Amino acid sequence: MIKSVFLATALMLAGCTHTSNVQDVGNGMHAVTATANWGGYTGSREDTIAQANDFCAGSDQRAAIERFEDKPGVSPQGERTSTLTFTCTARMGWQLK
Repeated sequence: MIKSVFLATALMLAGCTHTSNVQDVGNGMHAVTATANWGGYTGSREDTIAQANDFCAGSDQRAAIERFEDKPGVSPQGERTSTLTFTCTARMGWQLK
């Protein structure tokens, strides 16, 4: 029973977001697109930020946002689509004295 509930929840969450892979757009910049059916553009933007940070974490860096492009309108399924253009930058190290 618990396995069924867990599987159903995982499948439901997986269906909330449809994403493409991070693309190299030149000059050290990358782009990623996400479509979400929750939270309007906030949902799709949050997904792009998470993907960008995951991508940059692979080289021990963090994503620095250059710009967002939101596709106008809503799909028939109620989805919004956003594209994030970003660079990977060094993580800031905080030092307390």
